[in-house]
Amino acid sequence: MDRNTIGNEIEAEINASYRYKNLRELIDILLSVIILKTGKKELVGIEERLYVSLGKIFDGETTINDIKLCLSNVIKIEPLLKKMILLIDEDEYDKIVQENLGLAHVITQLGLNPDNKKLDRKPEDYLCDGNYMEHVARSYALRNSESHTYVGWTRREIYTNLDSVLITCLRAVEINKKALISNLKKKSINNELNIENYLNEITQQLKKRMSRFIHIRGEENFSVLGSYVIEYQDDTSDSRRRKGTVEYLRDNSIPERRMMIWGEAGMGKTTTLEYLTYMDAKKRLKDSNYNIPVLVLLGVMTKATYTIKQYICDKLDIGVDICESLLEEGKINLFLDGLNEIPADAGGNLKTLRMREIKQLLRDYPKTFIIITNRPQDTRDFNNVPIFNLIKLSKEEMRDFIKKNVDEEDVKELLFTSINGSERFVQIINTPLILSRLIEIVRYKKEIPHSEGEIIAEFLNCLLAREKEEKQDARLDIKRIIYLLRMIAFESLEKKEANSGMTESEVLKYCSKSMDTYRFQYDALYALDIVLQLGILEKREDLYVFSHQAYQDYYYAMEELAVIQS
Repeated sequence: MDRNTIGNEIEAEINASYRYKNLRELIDILLSVIILKTGKKELVGIEERLYVSLGKIFDGETTINDIKLCLSNVIKIEPLLKKMILLIDEDEYDKIVQENLGLAHVITQLGLNPDNKKLDRKPEDYLCDGNYMEHVARSYALRNSESHTYVGWTRREIYTNLDSVLITCLRAVEINKKALISNLKKKSINNELNIENYLNEITQQLKKRMSRFIHIRGEENFSVLGSYVIEYQDDTSDSRRRKGTVEYLRDNSIPERRMMIWGEAGMGKTTTLEYLTYMDAKKRLKDSNYNIPVLVLLGVMTKATYTIKQYICDKLDIGVDICESLLEEGKINLFLDGLNEIPADAGGNLKTLRMREIKQLLRDYPKTFIIITNRPQDTRDFNNVPIFNLIKLSKEEMRDFIKKNVDEEDVKELLFTSINGSERFVQIINTPLILSRLIEIVRYKKEIPHSEGEIIAEFLNCLLAREKEEKQDARLDIKRIIYLLRMIAFESLEKKEANSGMTESEVLKYCSKSMDTYRFQYDALYALDIVLQLGILEKREDLYVFSHQAYQDYYYAMEELAVIQS
């Protein structure tokens, strides 16, 4: 029997006995409670046993003997009432289970016995009671009934007891309707969510990406890549400024539930959001009460018609209605990375649309924690969103990072010597990007470059040279690959004004232009595969980007110089 028919049958059965202007609404809520899966071992199977039994009892073709066989699943209401407690107050439910509190306590908690009347009196003593105590007392008396008890029941006795059970349950629904509706919606959404694969995928991807160049040992070391911030304010009062790691502030000190993270290239803006996404995903895998992290890379959202909300739907494989419910309830941690990387288009329409969309999200979903990253700006892009500047690594943090992530003693010695030397050099290498790349250069060449540009150049050249040495691949032509990278960087930055996503056809078109300009032939797909493996470019959401803005800037500068000189 389908749900609608069961609802009709219950309504017809008790309509004369239960006075409520919208009885069908209560019945629908009760049926939603019955069929909801909770994951609690004490309640496993209730949804199927109770629902199927109701269908059989109200099926006109079911014999009286078969009805009696189904009664035990319906008459004993303690599990169903406990299920309501779980939806209304999970802490109270846990207390009931742990302390083995009985049906009388459950009845009191649900407000079914407001005058604290004796439940073990005859139901007839409470005839005409305004709180339906006749039915509550009868349901209480049935709590220990066994299947052999029902054998001697007449049809009248069966339906008298059944009606009391249904009325007691509906009375509990009426009293707690608001809380039940709200929490049923949340639980139903959780039941529809199937995000374990999504969470596992992002933890694997982010762990791999964050340790691509530095073999970070253990989760606690991810955060060393940079996430300490101090609040930006127009006044100079340092005492009023919030400061700490982004993770700590988010969890403890941001009642606004919004943050704007400012930082120059290489300061760790993306890595900070990746770290938060990674840690939140790990927590959510262990406990479904934790929020769902969603990291949105604004630089690869190149279609104006594709909204952030639709991106969330696609990532979590949910409908817009569930997405909006999750955002309304603050069940998503939304990380919007790279406001400065939104690509330019004709008329600047995409940037305008995306900014408008983000402002709408901030207005519509005050419970959702939203963190946005951007390059430092002179003006505030969003009202009432506190701004935090990423702080460069201190000498002590740099030493700590080297100790944790470098095993070779000769490499450590060179790096510590450089940090203890020129203060000017310390100011060059005190960002996570530059320090991590310097470590790899020293590992490979056992020497220290002396400027940021040299460090990026040496690092990228070391990647290609090491690949050539290790693979002994005759096809790997470093000079030609650099020509291709120069043109990709130049054309993409000229056209998009940011390190934004490129389609494969765009990348290949830039490669063709490079080969035409410098008169050579090369396998562009092979070159693309190499630079992806080395992490110079990376693929995100089926689009190609430079792994860091600094890489794009370096190759752009090389090509720009060649254009000027020509």
